[in-house]
Order: sequence, then structure tokens, then C-alpha cells
Amino acid sequence: MTSFEGQGRSVVTDPSELLPVDRYREFVFRALPRPQPIELRVGDTLGLTLADDVFAEEALPAFANSAMDGYAVRAADVAAADQDAPVEVQVVGEAAAGGSSPPHVGEGQAVRIMTGAPVPSGADAVVPVELTSGSGATVAIYVAPSVGANVRPVGDDVARGQKLVSAGTRLGPAHIGLLTAIGAGVVRCFPAPRVVVISTGDELVSGQRDLGPGQIRDSNGPMLAAMVRQAGGAAYAVGPIRDDRGALGAAIEENLGHADMVIMSGGVSAGAHDHVEDVLTQLGDVAKFKVAMRPGMPQVVGRVRGVPVLGLPGNPVSAFVSFEVFVRPALRVLQGRRDLLRPMVTAALSEAVVSAEHKRTYLRVRLSRQEGHWVATPTGHQGSHAITSIADADGLAEVPEDVTKLDAGEPVRVHLLIEV
Repeated sequence: MTSFEGQGRSVVTDPSELLPVDRYREFVFRALPRPQPIELRVGDTLGLTLADDVFAEEALPAFANSAMDGYAVRAADVAAADQDAPVEVQVVGEAAAGGSSPPHVGEGQAVRIMTGAPVPSGADAVVPVELTSGSGATVAIYVAPSVGANVRPVGDDVARGQKLVSAGTRLGPAHIGLLTAIGAGVVRCFPAPRVVVISTGDELVSGQRDLGPGQIRDSNGPMLAAMVRQAGGAAYAVGPIRDDRGALGAAIEENLGHADMVIMSGGVSAGAHDHVEDVLTQLGDVAKFKVAMRPGMPQVVGRVRGVPVLGLPGNPVSAFVSFEVFVRPALRVLQGRRDLLRPMVTAALSEAVVSAEHKRTYLRVRLSRQEGHWVATPTGHQGSHAITSIADADGLAEVPEDVTKLDAGEPVRVHLLIEV
């Protein structure tokens, strides 16, 4: 059994042992493989990041068409039309969207036309039906249209050869509509990362089981799996796994085949039953750090057979904050995204707060709008075990490492807990 010994010093963590948050994030990024794009049908790409620029192989619209229901005319024929002296022209046919080719418009003629229908040859303007009278063999025109009035020319929206969507764009419904409209059947995108979430601890039981002495329900596994899905990944929850080297090693090895990343919660601190670092060292390359942050100081990062493995603290709030600060940006890297961090706002604190010396503190806060400004209010108890503090939070307020106290009204940067 591993010995469990103290070091006989006056502080738990010496400042010289702490690694800055941004420096540790670089270690995490360094462990990630280069994301590989795949070819997908356009309809299956919602939320994915485009790997290549897409150029239009056809114009949009592909033919000149009417922007209104009305009459296609030659502008010169009705140039004298006005409210008091309409010009009457002969109706020689009809043009409907999706219909057969409409008849040619000659001198003194018009074709009844529907929105989206091809503009007949000979016509160079469309007069809205509201500005006409009559619906038989002739129609009276009450307004003189200019050439091109209410006509959508070829390529009015998209010209052939135009860059349509840039690489790095996260595709939304409108992009899918646009790509479909110009006939792009498939595009190359970065697929959703497959993430195995392994929760560890002898004290953990699955959520629906009755609790025995000293046991708690595994909330980290479901929470982290949900965070993976919210971040655009495909989550596979495993566990809880007991604090046993053999069981931990087996759980990792059995799931590497379908993982682009493995996240482990618990077992990364200094306790006698914290085996994650040892197990990962046996299986691959690993590094353990004390990161200058609260909550979430103990962190483990490594690679096993090319798969990045991140070890997060076991306390729920520490796991949540660690995911937001390190895992979510890493997943965005694997998705080919360029916006790696959450959006931020500056807010005034509603009350004074204290922060740990030499550590960047992430306060869980609710946001409100007061007199045109954001106000951040801590969500009660800020302990690393207090799940209510994250459930009630709109954001994480960041207190810098060199600040130990902030008064009410002082500004803080708040990382918004919203998905964009």
C-alpha cells in the first residue's frame, strides 16, 4: 500500500508549486491530436465546423425571376403610365413558379407572372398586381416601372465562383439552407469529438441506488457527460469505477478504441487512494500539476496511445469549473473551432468578495441588468462541494491571482455559461 505522509510544512501549497491557468491550458492543447475532417452530407452538419472554403458552382438565382405577383412588361411600352392615365396592354399568357416556359413579351404585351417565376423573354420589368386593374385579355398599368423593377437578375444573391462560406465557420441552419440552395451535396467538416467520461471513487454509487454508509451518488459522471454534449461532443459515460489501479487501467484501455478524448474525475489529488496519475503513467505519458486556480487546483494531463486524457478533481464544483476552463476549449480545438473561450462581459460585484492568494478564483455568479450595466451576485456558498453554486450560476466571475479582495461595485470579468 502507498504510504500517506505529510511534509511538515506551514502551508498546504507553496506558491512556487503553482502553474498559471493559461500555461496549463497550453499543456492541455499540446496533448491534443490534430483534428481530422470528414465528408458529410450538408443536412448532417448542423453545429459542425467547416474544414474548407466552399465556392458556389452555380449562380443564385440561376435565372431572372419575379420578386412580385404582377405583370411582366417592357418598361418602354408603359413609360407614360400614371394614376390618371393608365396604359393598357394585351395579356398574352401566364408565368408561374416551376411552370413551363412563358410566352415572349412583344410590343404592347404583358404576361401575368407569379413571385419566383422566370421573367419572360422580351420583358424587362414587373409591375405589381396592386398597381394594375383588369384581369382579362388586357390589363391597365397605373405606374411607369423602371427597367429591372421587381426583377431578380441571375446571380443577384450568389455569383458563380463566389466564396460562399469560409473554412472555420460553425454551420447553422441558414448555412445549411444556403449550401443546399447552390447544390452543395456534401462538405468536409470536423466531426463531433467522442469523449469517454470516467468517474472514479470507492464512495460513489449510481444515481438511483440506495446509499450505504459513507457513500454518495455519482453526480460528476452525468454532469460532465451533459457538458460534453452541450459543447458539441458525443459523450460515453463509464463508471463509477472504484479506486483500484487494475479497475482504473481496465476502464481506460477498454474505452480507448472509441475515444477522441478521455475525461476522468476524482483520484488526482494527494490521497492514499488517488491512483489516476500512477495508472496513466503505466499506460502512457502523463503530467500532474497544481494549477493556480480555485476551485480545481489538482490537474492531470496525458496521452494514452495517442488519445488525450484529462484528470479533473472529484469535487463537483471543481470538476465543473475545470471543464469550463480547460476541457471545453480543448473540445473546441478538436472541433476545428477558432472561438475557444466562452463570451465574456464585465460586471460590477454586488457585494465584497475575498479570493485565495496566488490563485485565480472563479466565483459562481448570477447576472442581472441594473441601470444599463451588468451586476454579478455570488450564488451563495462557494465551496467546491456546493453543487447549488453552479446550478444557480449564469457565469464564472474571474478574480485575478494578484487580487485577494474586491469591494462591492468593483468590476470583474464574467465568463458566460451560455452555449454559442
